[in-house]
Amino acid sequence: MRRPLSLARGLVWFRSDLRMQDNSALYRASQCCEYLAALFIACPHNWKSHGEGDALVAFRMACLHELQTRLQTRNIPLYCLNISTFSQVPKALQQVALRLKIEGVFANAEYPINEQRRDHAVRDILCKSGIHIEYYSDRTLLPPGSVRTGNGEPYKVFTPFKRTLLQLCAESAVNPLPVPRKMPILDGGSHWPKWLEMGRGVRLTQKIPSQLPHYSIDNTVTGMVKGWKAGEKEAQKRLKLFGERITRYQAERDFPALDSTSRLSPYLNSGAISIRQCAYMALSLNDGNWQGGSEGIACWISELIWREFYTHLLVDFPRLSKGQPFKLETERIPWVYNQKLFDCWGRGETGVPIVDAAMHQLNESAWMHNRLRMIVASFLSKNMLIDWRWGERYFMQHLIDGDFASNNGGWQWTASTGTDAAPYFRVFNPYSQSQKFDPDGTFIRRYIPELASLNNREIHNPPPVSGYPQVICDVGAGRKRAIAVFARLK
Repeated sequence: MRRPLSLARGLVWFRSDLRMQDNSALYRASQCCEYLAALFIACPHNWKSHGEGDALVAFRMACLHELQTRLQTRNIPLYCLNISTFSQVPKALQQVALRLKIEGVFANAEYPINEQRRDHAVRDILCKSGIHIEYYSDRTLLPPGSVRTGNGEPYKVFTPFKRTLLQLCAESAVNPLPVPRKMPILDGGSHWPKWLEMGRGVRLTQKIPSQLPHYSIDNTVTGMVKGWKAGEKEAQKRLKLFGERITRYQAERDFPALDSTSRLSPYLNSGAISIRQCAYMALSLNDGNWQGGSEGIACWISELIWREFYTHLLVDFPRLSKGQPFKLETERIPWVYNQKLFDCWGRGETGVPIVDAAMHQLNESAWMHNRLRMIVASFLSKNMLIDWRWGERYFMQHLIDGDFASNNGGWQWTASTGTDAAPYFRVFNPYSQSQKFDPDGTFIRRYIPELASLNNREIHNPPPVSGYPQVICDVGAGRKRAIAVFARLK
């Protein structure tokens, strides 16, 4: 058993875990430190290079505003540091720790390769300064690397991964951690400094920035981004409301006109809620069962495990963080790089109503229904044969819930380039998908008013309509071409 720490001053380094409840690093730090401060480091240049867009970053910063208010109730000041790149973080964090007389730094692990390299460098520099640092596994139900085949190898297929993970999870209860204890006022009445000059124009401050280079985030103080209310309180409210209809999830989740999904993905991505809290809610409504019981609950748990699977893959296969396909042979596919056609797809001007309505939903609300994500990804990568990485990047630039692991995994699944991918001959027919999952055209009419007057049959594959574009590609011919291209890889 590890000896419990006893430190005078600790620092919690927040990243993609912007909540107070069930936060491993925050809770552990509050248990072993007499006094506690928190830090968030904004790296807008790196975020931009990773494709993160305005909505995602604005939502992150809005969540940070709410977190700061909640931490104040526990006498934990939240500092912000605005620097350009990850490469500057180790030295900056060392300087912060020394200036604030910090003895230990606590953080929750992040798994894309650049984030892992940053964290290793931080560990090295802090250890050389005699500052204790601990990273916790907090973003997943089980730590990446802990779910293995009988031969000790990582799983490459979802179903056996899920089976083993559920066996391991069943061995211990899921108990979300409480909020941290209320910390004493520093040194019997003095206060943590409001700000510190760090040199070279960098200031450590308790004021969350309202502007960042490369980003438009000036509306974050209101807590609303693209119609999404940010923060931990809102995440808990949504979780509770979803729990009231979760039993209908399997039956209704594929119909975009219905409000039948949890819409918790932005909160999971920013860390305003944890995957453990989600699993705990589902289990509490399913008599503690991970499988069986309510089909709706079991189906939603399975969706949580898909998130888990993709995160584990990032650690086991670093090439996924480097723009490479899981199936390396698919690099030989002669992708089409037609910017004009791609822009039509991005604007929702393909002439295929369900695709266009989905893209309008994304561009207007920074979110897209999961069934629609598969339809538009299949249309781009199969019917149009445009490189899936273009679509992956577009999603990251526009989604408010742009989780790298899930976005990469979903695109590679649809494009048949990834682990556990859709068979190459599976190409979503956008017209039949539309008829099946938006049968009366309710969703299409909501986002494409030009088609509102069409009947329920015509609206899925309309005749020429003034103000609405003609189809930009032959859907049937595109399907045949994609199948032939993939078949030649065999």
